[in-house]
Amino acid sequence: MAIKPRTKGKSYSSRSAGPQWFNIFGFRQSKYGTCKFLSIITTFVCILYVFSSRFYPISHSAGVSYPPSHGLYIHEIPASSRLIFPRIEHAPLLKEVTVRSLYTTRTELDGSKRLVLKPEENAMTDEEKKKTTDQILLVKHSFLDHGKLVYRRNNDVPEVVVVTLIDFENYDSETVIQIVQNRVDYAQKHQYGVYIRWIQEFLPALENQNLAESYDFIKPLMIRAAMHAFPTAKYIHFVDQDALLMNLDLSLQKYLLDPRILDLALLKNVPVVANSNIKTYNHFEYNSAKIIIPHDGNGNIDTSSFVVANDFHGQALIDYLNDPLLRNFPWDTTGDKLSCAIGHILQWHPTLLGKTAIVIPKVLASQYDASLDQEGQSGNGASGGDAYHYNEGDLAASFKGCRLRGTCADEISHMYKKIKRS
Repeated sequence: MAIKPRTKGKSYSSRSAGPQWFNIFGFRQSKYGTCKFLSIITTFVCILYVFSSRFYPISHSAGVSYPPSHGLYIHEIPASSRLIFPRIEHAPLLKEVTVRSLYTTRTELDGSKRLVLKPEENAMTDEEKKKTTDQILLVKHSFLDHGKLVYRRNNDVPEVVVVTLIDFENYDSETVIQIVQNRVDYAQKHQYGVYIRWIQEFLPALENQNLAESYDFIKPLMIRAAMHAFPTAKYIHFVDQDALLMNLDLSLQKYLLDPRILDLALLKNVPVVANSNIKTYNHFEYNSAKIIIPHDGNGNIDTSSFVVANDFHGQALIDYLNDPLLRNFPWDTTGDKLSCAIGHILQWHPTLLGKTAIVIPKVLASQYDASLDQEGQSGNGASGGDAYHYNEGDLAASFKGCRLRGTCADEISHMYKKIKRS
């Protein structure tokens, strides 16, 4: 086959194959021409950006605009005192009205009824309170508005906040008064804050709104609310309602937060929970302790009294516990579900375990035993000085299990009178 000769005057080089429109603007097809063209395009883009930012400033700031943080309610009330607790005298009427009457009730598709919280609801004003003669309405709003209180003062900032949940359905008014007064007395002695709320305030935030079944997991909800209400506090000390702070002279900082004292109470190289292969660290950095929580007599986590730092690690633990997946997990236990959840987290998250000081029960939650508090022994629940039972001089006495025994009111009243006498 003959090869056809090249056509005269035609070239198929890459130079001639370039776009012809390049020459329309008078640019030479050379390195200088290309640079000149790119310079004009760059200048045009810069001018366009400057004008767009002047006429459309929202596009520049939309990425950094966030709504303010809030708790369960959007509209909050500045608290005038670092002692935040509800109107205890309302307890009998709240019990009479019943919890369901305090909230809006919504009927689900399956026919069940749920309590619903209105986060956007405003607090009742002082003027509205003066004009209202309906006592039930006033008590209802007092109950709902209590959760809106936050402490934002720059002076008189408490380093520690004592946190407790109280129950108007299952505890009589006298017992509730003793519990609240005990926290207030201790806090005032050391310039601490107090954050106390009705347990029933948190029911709408739970998937399972049966108080008896969900009681354990109201604790982390309460602690997170306290962290929000006192954002500048360093530590949250949760004390269960079935416990009393007995030694009001013991400052938490000097008694437990001091690394030298913590060293004496720390449980090293012991199973995180009973029969676990995961153990607490032998070498623990005391200054890095963000969670201080005791074991009970069986070697499991005791949530009747514990301390959580109001910082990244403390909030991480509480937020983890508030995850519905964890909260609704069918923990295989007949006891404290929250204890199981915390034990699970500490075994699987070595970073949090490294920030957690597991201590002997005596320093935070000594177990009160009524059988040891009899005439002829010591009259103070003495146990011979073991690390588990309550002895006179311990920080707290825990009445764990008193609800099952039906003895909470009697035991709290008995020990509260001892505090007053001393």
